[in-house]
Amino acid sequence: MRLLVLPVTAAVVAACHSSGTMTPDADEALACIASGRGDTFVAGLEHPGKDGVLDFRLMTADPAPPGFNNNTWVIQVSTRPAGAPVTNATITVTPFMPDHQHGTAIKAKVEAMPTAGQYRLSPLNLWMPGYWETTIDVRTDAVHDSVIYKFCIQA
Repeated sequence: MRLLVLPVTAAVVAACHSSGTMTPDADEALACIASGRGDTFVAGLEHPGKDGVLDFRLMTADPAPPGFNNNTWVIQVSTRPAGAPVTNATITVTPFMPDHQHGTAIKAKVEAMPTAGQYRLSPLNLWMPGYWETTIDVRTDAVHDSVIYKFCIQA
């Protein structure tokens, strides 16, 4: 049985290796889409936070829908139920592929936008086709909440 495990392990490591020479697997993205996993992108895609304290809106995505390699997202964060914009927040962005158990080595920078409560996340590096979950964690002195946006990424 070990002889079967080693080739499979080697194939998985080779497929997920981030050497920059990986060939995208379009079949995985198509299987993700066919299974109905993830969110359907629309400008303003809204989700309540996991703890119900904050409201998150994905205002824009470039490319739209979110795509292969580097993305730029603008999110709007507001309190629930009042809808007050959340400003001066510390935001952590964590893209992750649960099917492969890896994320990305490139950390997204977060920049406050001129509109209160809006933040620019870039680059959001979705470097491999397939199912990605991007956790956005928001902290201020007064509140803490998070959300997960889920997308099937095509090459």
